[in-house]
Amino acid sequence: MNEIQGQLPILAGNKGRYQLLRPLGGGSFGDTFLAIDLDTLTQRHCVIKRLRIDNHYSSEIVAGIKKAFEREAQVLEDLGDRSGNIPCLYDYFSLTVTDPQLNTPQEFNYLVQQYIEGEDLSKELEQQGRFSEAKVLTLLNNILPGLDFIHNHNVIHRDIKPSNIVRSNAEDDKFYLIDFGAVKQVIKGDISTTEKSIVFGTISYAPPEQIKKEKVDYSSDLYALAASCVQLLTGEFPDDSRDVNNLWNWQKYPHISEHLGKILRRMLQEDPYYRFQSAREVMEALNKPDDKPPGLSPRTNNDDKTIIIPPPQPQFIKVLLITAIILTAAGVFITLYRYQIQNSQGSIKTIPGKLFTDKQFGIEIKYPQDWKAEKQEYSPLTGGTIAKIFPNTSSLNLEVGLFIRIEDIQKSQTLSEYNQAAIEQIKKSVRNVQILEQKSKKLDDREGYKIVYTGQDQIHNFRFKSMEVWTISDSKVYILTYRAEEKLYDPFLKDVEQTMMRSFHIEPIGL
Repeated sequence: MNEIQGQLPILAGNKGRYQLLRPLGGGSFGDTFLAIDLDTLTQRHCVIKRLRIDNHYSSEIVAGIKKAFEREAQVLEDLGDRSGNIPCLYDYFSLTVTDPQLNTPQEFNYLVQQYIEGEDLSKELEQQGRFSEAKVLTLLNNILPGLDFIHNHNVIHRDIKPSNIVRSNAEDDKFYLIDFGAVKQVIKGDISTTEKSIVFGTISYAPPEQIKKEKVDYSSDLYALAASCVQLLTGEFPDDSRDVNNLWNWQKYPHISEHLGKILRRMLQEDPYYRFQSAREVMEALNKPDDKPPGLSPRTNNDDKTIIIPPPQPQFIKVLLITAIILTAAGVFITLYRYQIQNSQGSIKTIPGKLFTDKQFGIEIKYPQDWKAEKQEYSPLTGGTIAKIFPNTSSLNLEVGLFIRIEDIQKSQTLSEYNQAAIEQIKKSVRNVQILEQKSKKLDDREGYKIVYTGQDQIHNFRFKSMEVWTISDSKVYILTYRAEEKLYDPFLKDVEQTMMRSFHIEPIGL
């Protein structure tokens, strides 16, 4: 890498030399630059992604990250020229250079791809306001054939959102899908094409199965595309456009037709079975008259016609309504019963809880009967989260939850040193942070630390409150994080402090 023209570097790749011009963005694993391909006659512009892997990751994780980055390059190489909606790959190479942050020699991987000159749709929304239905239909009719093409080649994007769709300035109404984010698909060195995704894209657009790290399929991309359309049509995040039943309420937006509203609502069904199963099905629905209620198509790999299932009969709806009323009443009764127990006899108690255990890390924790625990697959790339415990009434937007995380540290690192580093990290990473409390706190009869703070959620744009308590054992930090929207923090605090944090136990390794 040479330095010329005011310290702008030149990279020597396998297929050309690239003059870096300016940074376009950065993330957890590297940076993106605008550059010039010096070995082309027109000195065309290109985008260069630089993969940077921090030294604290294990060799297994490093191998997985590199494999994922290579897979993203392969997707661009195999499909970019043919899809019509994906940038082309120009080059892929690695160099050992001086890390600009650490000032030490380090290997970097570089991916060089086509530069799409234009604005991403999130910026267009910000500048021009919400989209008309005609503009969204143009987007769908342009992007769906490309999405159908990549799905037919067994590729799932996993992170469709307005900022990852670019309208080209050079071509009228031509849209490109960018940032396949393949690094996000690493699980302990393994990548799965259609089954798992450890980091769930962006929560506001990701379907429930992806948030819960369950199997994803082609309808998962359709869900994210529909969520993106909702934001473009309404100017609101998809979560803000839902009704009391957590369904998108398109009827309150008069500029959206019933036909498009029904199609988007079906794409946004929580259960993947009830969605369209392919981009082609969506295209067919968009281009046929809305003379029948949208039906359900069976999972099939052939070209059979869609089977229309008639709507439920009124008697069946009555049964559902009666069942819902009974369940709601039962929920109110349980809540009142728990409140009565908690406040009787001057002491705080809870209903007998359920037990969550993780044998790999030797931990167990008790949680209330009306909460739910979800085990997560451990990976340093997700911050070491191994479990999420949340009230059954909590929605999937992570408004309320207790998270259990585990971090590896050096044997020589003391609790005091970790405290200082962790607090500094919170101050740097949390938007509009305000520290409310810091003090020593025992966890499982071990010396630990507690911090309480508020901040601004960067995805849903609400104020949240968080309490983190941690302790160190066998070169690992065990962290309990209770996080909730600020107005929901106090109502669930007793459950967290009196049941979960009191019952948390670490079994010493080797016992």
